[in-house]
This record gives sequence, structure tokens and C-alpha cells, in this order.
Amino acid sequence: MSENWSIYADWNPWHGCTKISPGCRYCYVYRQDEMYGSDTSSSLCRKTAAFNLPLKRKRDKTWKIESGKLVFTCFTSDFLLRDADPWRAECWKMMKIRKDLLFYFFTKRIDRFMECAPEDWGDGYDNVLVGCTVENQQMADYRLPIFKSLPIKHKSIIVAPMIEAVDLSAYLDETIEEVAVSGESGVYARPCHYEWILAIREQCVAHNIPFRFHQTGAYFFKEGKMYRIPRRFQLSQAHKANIDYRIDEYMVPSKIKFEWKDDDYI
Repeated sequence: MSENWSIYADWNPWHGCTKISPGCRYCYVYRQDEMYGSDTSSSLCRKTAAFNLPLKRKRDKTWKIESGKLVFTCFTSDFLLRDADPWRAECWKMMKIRKDLLFYFFTKRIDRFMECAPEDWGDGYDNVLVGCTVENQQMADYRLPIFKSLPIKHKSIIVAPMIEAVDLSAYLDETIEEVAVSGESGVYARPCHYEWILAIREQCVAHNIPFRFHQTGAYFFKEGKMYRIPRRFQLSQAHKANIDYRIDEYMVPSKIKFEWKDDDYI
């Protein structure tokens, strides 16, 4: 996920997830586990060797994850997965200790957030960005009202995999720091339409919300023609569309960039 950019790091404290909604049908975690021949079911959540990575140090005693990084967290599972309830408290503690990092996790289980939040959460940790994932209008209309009501300082909406046109207008205001949109990858991917992407961009521009077209997906419709896009080009082709709004060269929304450079994080 980090794409080798210097401001990014990855942390997957556990691996494996259960499918809960239409967007999960062709989950990339299941697909990758099958590709690499995993002996353990993808639906079985288990801690990884990287569980305590934020607190690990190099031989010279410096942090393995250097200060100032944007840390993609739990991208091979869901941070709010019920199976991970026994381990999550330790992760919150690590996030609190590493105030010099910005932790970013996505979830399809935003309705579990308050029962999973730490006791000292208050109105949110300064260094935690939460992305609520939606894939169609039904999930947007269910999850986003919950998301909007939660005490979270940094909020992002992730429309991925986008499997139909979605109207986010009712949920966009100054509390949303980014909207990111992606098509679906994989052999069995459902197609994504460029006009769906442009419609969400228009909604974001109208509300002055940073917008990022993250990836095309495997099957992409544009101007009535379907394109089969190999996995290695799905990010670059989205970037070449040049339709991001208020996003810098590292794919960081302008408001997040400002917060990330604040003395609290460096």
C-alpha cells in the first residue's frame, strides 16, 4: 500500500477478515492469500509478527517506523473486526505512544466504532485518521450517518470498490478531510464507470472537499467503451486522469498535509 514513498509506512497487526457486505465479494485479501497459497483460511483472523511494529527499534535504538510517517493500518483485515477485540486495546496504546505518527485505517464496521474505542478516546486522538468504506448507495446511506455522528478528529470517506453510482452530497462538509474512489481489482471484478467517478468529484468540488481517484479497477468504462486494465497500471492510469482535487504529489489531501507537518507529529 505504501508504494515505497518515503512518507508512508504499513502496519498490519492482524490478518484475515470476514465478509459482511457486497463490496467484500471479491476481497483482495482472499485473492492474495489464494495466490500465495496460504494454508490458513482468509476468514480466520490471526495476529501477525508485525503486531508491535510501531514500538520496534533498530539496532541503533531509533524507531523502525521513523517519525512523521503516515501509517496505513490493518489493510489486510478490518481494524474493527470483532475477532480482533482481544488485541485492539494494545494497538490503541501503541498509537497513543507514537504521537509522532499518523495512523490511518479503513473500516466497513463503523457501526462498531464506539464499542471498540479506547476509554480515553474523548473527541478523538489527534494522530488517528479513520476512513469509512462504502461501495454502493445502500452502504453509504447506512454507514455515513453513523460515521458523521462519531467523535473522530480526522475523517475520510472511501468509495471502494465502487460498484455503482453513489451520491455523497448529504454527507460532505468540513468534517470530511478526503474522499477517495477506486474501482475493483481482480479477475472477477465488477466494472467501474468513469462517469460515476466524475460525479463524486463534482460533489467534492462543490463542497471544497479533497478528492482522489485512487485506482481504475480491472474493468473500466469510459465513453461507452470498456477497458481491461492490468493490475500494474490501475493506479497509474487513475493518476494520469489528472482529476484529483486538493491532493498533493504524495496523494495526501491538503488538510491532512497541514496536520501531518504540525509539530505534534514531527
